Amino acid sequence: MALAGHDPDHIVYLASCCCPSWACGQTNISCENVKGKLVEAGKWPWQVSILFLGANNCSSSLIHHQWVLTAVHCFQRSKDPRSYSVKMGIQRLSENGTDLSVTCIVIHEDFTSLMSQDIALLKLRDSVSWSPLIQPVCLPNPKLKPSLGSMCWMIGWGQTISLSSETPQPSYSLKEVAVKIVNNEICNQQYKFLFLKGQKKLIRNDMICASLQWGMDTCQGNSGSSLVCQVNHTWIQMVLNWSFSSSRHHFLGIYTSTSHFTDWIKTQISDVRFVSRAGPGFLSLVFLTGYILLVSLGSLWLL
Repeated sequence: MALAGHDPDHIVYLASCCCPSWACGQTNISCENVKGKLVEAGKWPWQVSILFLGANNCSSSLIHHQWVLTAVHCFQRSKDPRSYSVKMGIQRLSENGTDLSVTCIVIHEDFTSLMSQDIALLKLRDSVSWSPLIQPVCLPNPKLKPSLGSMCWMIGWGQTISLSSETPQPSYSLKEVAVKIVNNEICNQQYKFLFLKGQKKLIRNDMICASLQWGMDTCQGNSGSSLVCQVNHTWIQMVLNWSFSSSRHHFLGIYTSTSHFTDWIKTQISDVRFVSRAGPGFLSLVFLTGYILLVSLGSLWLL
């Protein structure tokens, strides 16, 4: 069941998908009039807010009719699924969206209190129906990783810090931040001061480093946010954010590599399939630079 105009190898198919008109990694951007102000809707339809006792706690992404991908750090307060619910199909946290209960929290078995293996899945009590505002993001297989220099987007509701200010500001509207993928060895050099005795590197194979390019820093409260890269007009979640650094300290960001956990995700969700190849590759830096600037400028007047 392929979407017209797309190479089947680029698309994640879900065996449980009942509607042929929707596919992962696609957006349906429209404008809505909210209190006399035009705002975008449907730009990131896989974005999910995880609520703890009814209050926004973390960001996450929809990857399946009944599963959400996020970070283990989101469950520091409690690991009881009854304490959590999710809201999706919204641009602002105050909006009425689709609210669903959580029936199970699956935490990676090798996670400790450190940075590595920081990935978790939420199983929803009810199955989600796709709509223009609610659609899944695509997932990469182990071989599909962002190349160095690729420009991608971090999306979330957490606190942000302006490049001209050091004061964190809560974000009630969905924010997007442009980042560039950098070599892990550069990260290791920058974070040497965190090495334990005899430790040669901090950044492991399940991590990816990125530097902030434009706009706001993904500084605090952004655990679980998705970092997506566009390949042939399809958005793929390459990275999971657990918010380690801040631009006020000029440190590179360290994130969880989604492709590293393909087999683990498959073990938990038997009917999910992954992007197998990237076709001609990621969009060129020149094109993305122009695209990012245009979207960033367009987003400013919406705030």
